[in-house]
Amino acid sequence: MKNILSRILLLSVFVALSSYNVLADNIIIQSSTSLKNSGFYGYIAPILKHYTGVEIRVVAVGTGQAIKNMKNCDGDVLITHARNAELEFLKTGYGLERFEFMYNNWVIVGPRKSKMNKNFASLEIRDIMKIIYDRKEKFISRGDNSGTHMKELSLWKQLALVPEEFPKTWYLETGSGQGATLMIANELEAFTITDTATWYSFKNKGGSEIVGYDNEDLNTYAITTVNPEKCKNIKSSAVEKIVTFLKSANGRNTISKFKLNNANAFFPI
Repeated sequence: MKNILSRILLLSVFVALSSYNVLADNIIIQSSTSLKNSGFYGYIAPILKHYTGVEIRVVAVGTGQAIKNMKNCDGDVLITHARNAELEFLKTGYGLERFEFMYNNWVIVGPRKSKMNKNFASLEIRDIMKIIYDRKEKFISRGDNSGTHMKELSLWKQLALVPEEFPKTWYLETGSGQGATLMIANELEAFTITDTATWYSFKNKGGSEIVGYDNEDLNTYAITTVNPEKCKNIKSSAVEKIVTFLKSANGRNTISKFKLNNANAFFPI
């Protein structure tokens, strides 16, 4: 009888430990800052845990730093918004697969009271940046190799303009995250690049507003999985659960339901 009770007790402990391991399954996401700043991770984390049993922990840094961290195997998966940098990561062998799962819009924000705004009504983001350059209006760059900074540099390149040659009297770099950059732009009544979700969630808008959109290129977010041959401790099975959910109809519906100021922050792909 004692042997039977002992076996039952051991079985109960085994089942309890097994259940705990399932519940305790977690991954570290190396991510761009915009998804955290917008509140997206806070929104989706409990939903992911409910449907996949996986808890997410987020390291929110600029895209360039996130990729660098992932090359050091400091995480389990990469979620960023800089296509070229992500493709380069795949070429290194550290990245395994890249999956685009949602998008929003790139915008340029600037002072609401600016006399220039009347001229911006029907202009596209590149035209606005050319006016800013010609008039030497203050422009604030993140200057931190983030996805947003990479986007800004690509826009200047399309205009055949080189930021390194811009005088610091009007072109300023913060070397900081998006929140700090937006705050500085607002205080200096300057212009800067951001995305719609980050702007909707930014609390200290002050006298700034969206003055133009990028109508040619979407701000696309992608999940890039990591090669377990490069990073031995990657929790590939847990990552796959997250990817499978985001690919599903339920996952796309979850993304669609996340709103800021009664507007969709992201749109599923």
